[in-house]
Amino acid sequence: MFEVLRVRNYRLVATAELLSSLGDWLLLVAAPYFVLRLTGSTLATGLSLAAETVPALLLGPVAGVFADRWDRRRTMLTVDLSRAAVVALMLLVHHPDQVWLIYVALIGEASLGQFFGPARRALVPALVGRGPQLAAANSFFALVAGTVRLVGGPLGGALYALVGFAPVVSLDATSYLASALLITTIRHRPEPASRPHRKDTTVLRRFASDLRDGTMHLLTAPGLPAVLAAASVFFLGNAALTALLVPYTGTLLRAGAGTLGLLFAALGAGYLAGAPLSRATAAHLSDRTVMISSLAGLSVVFAVTFNIRNLAWALVLFVLIGPPGVCFLVTVDTYLARCTPDALLGRVSSAYGMLQAAATLAGMLCGAVLGQRAGISITADLAALCVAIAAVAALRVPRPTTPDGRDTGDPSIPAPPDRSADR
Repeated sequence: MFEVLRVRNYRLVATAELLSSLGDWLLLVAAPYFVLRLTGSTLATGLSLAAETVPALLLGPVAGVFADRWDRRRTMLTVDLSRAAVVALMLLVHHPDQVWLIYVALIGEASLGQFFGPARRALVPALVGRGPQLAAANSFFALVAGTVRLVGGPLGGALYALVGFAPVVSLDATSYLASALLITTIRHRPEPASRPHRKDTTVLRRFASDLRDGTMHLLTAPGLPAVLAAASVFFLGNAALTALLVPYTGTLLRAGAGTLGLLFAALGAGYLAGAPLSRATAAHLSDRTVMISSLAGLSVVFAVTFNIRNLAWALVLFVLIGPPGVCFLVTVDTYLARCTPDALLGRVSSAYGMLQAAATLAGMLCGAVLGQRAGISITADLAALCVAIAAVAALRVPRPTTPDGRDTGDPSIPAPPDRSADR
């Protein structure tokens, strides 16, 4: 997995991702606490968390189109600089009647992130190719995500308690500036990916045409509808379980916020372990096999975990959630990239993100309502069943066709040239 770091341009992108993601997680913890201290309102605190989820639903299609039209490196650079400026707005908040600035900053940061994500995911195959190194690159991104998940939340809470809100905001803004600086040193300059349009067409029609091209690819490319269906059902069940975490900790485990932090740490440790495992499974198993087995294993772990009332066993099971979860998510990312032409990657990545956001929102609402009416254990069992259904949906992914049993994606997509000069 670490061999992919020999590709200089990818190494810069991965480091930029680490820095900006760490800053995000620091603020993810500090901002709600700061709002709660200023206002004393749980509703205001909840709004600060919800502010970062709405842009994915509203801007997903728009962001994907422009990620394919614009130079992806330049898009990432512009977004990072803009996010640093938007986050800095929170430094102006000192009184309860200024809390609206925090909402504006959080929504602005999340909205800009909708352009950064598809551009980054579309750029990576151009840097490392669509062969084995693509799976390695996605596995390393999972390692980065697991590391940030493990240390970002606790570190943000500790820094907020020690030095206050303003230094945490400054650190987040600085992380974006550092990420932008790294992106400026990337040597790769991708060609504009969007196809030419007739000059007599309007901007709206060109946009609609681009959006239609991406949608048709998602609906017709072999395997993609099945993969997206399986992923959507998985996110639905996973989000329902996420909504149960607090009542599960307080009711079944009879513990408090400190225990919830331990469970998140255990989950982060599982994510770290899952990153190299995802690389190993990609090297020996087909994408279809990894997706089916990961989802089936997750459904079992979920069903057992949320019926356990012993903290020690719960910690072990939360660690076990990470590896199959990472294997599934990394495999989906790799499959989407291999089955999508470069000119459509931004739109496909953005659509995938929008589906994830919609399924997550629906799952959290369903989990909260059912947990209240049917109980935690029954709701958790239904969510685990949902993940098992996702495994069944993955059975519709086409079988590998190569002699060695490996998935190759869309054979019409040419492999990019060797970029040994960047190594």
